[in-house]
Amino acid sequence: MRHVLVPTDFSETASAALEHAVRLTGEGDKLTLLHAVFTERLTEELLGLDALEYLTRSMDLPPGTSHYVPSNYVAKIREVAETKLAEIAAGLTPSKAEVATVIVEGRPSRQIVDYASKNAVDLIVMGTHGRGPVAKAFLGSVAENVVRHAECPVLLVRNK
Repeated sequence: MRHVLVPTDFSETASAALEHAVRLTGEGDKLTLLHAVFTERLTEELLGLDALEYLTRSMDLPPGTSHYVPSNYVAKIREVAETKLAEIAAGLTPSKAEVATVIVEGRPSRQIVDYASKNAVDLIVMGTHGRGPVAKAFLGSVAENVVRHAECPVLLVRNK
């Protein structure tokens, strides 16, 4: 039995990574979809996060603004993420692997590495956005940080 972890920010790139992960898993394997709720200061234009835009619209927050996610929005963000993860998992019915969903809070790269370490993950399959140097300089790359710190192999998938 292999345990494959697929972190998702609900972007097209994350979907492409999930497609690869599904092809790599079979009967008896476990496929875990993980979403990290990042509640620190976020700037939509800098990050270009599809997920942030989606969550901002779903909460009726002004788009394109810097903001701290207030604590009362964390529950809403989790609710939206749970719904999205459930929809994605339901769409994986042809998958022979056992599918699980997990939501964690904190810096995504740290949460992905911690989850993988604590849950005997054999492989992490994740998308990489290929953002520009400005965004990377401010935050670093989630994928790059996971590759550097994960104890298991990491397969990076770039959406074309």
